[in-house]
Amino acid sequence: MASFTLRPSDREEFDSLLGGIVQQFPDAQVEAAHNDTWNSYRVDVSCADPAAGPLIAWLLDSHASCPRT
Repeated sequence: MASFTLRPSDREEFDSLLGGIVQQFPDAQVEAAHNDTWNSYRVDVSCADPAAGPLIAWLLDSHASCPRT
């Protein structure tokens, strides 16, 4: 199981990240919030095995610079 919070740096990365996860990993649980005024973006995602490995690999390949906790 993988579970973490991603902090995209801008709206473009937020949209790309959210769209990619929803499209490629439909079984993932996703909660997203944004505030364009404050430039604040957050994507909480959790995914059960066996999709957790591919999700992490995709994040490292496509959004490696996005901070996550």
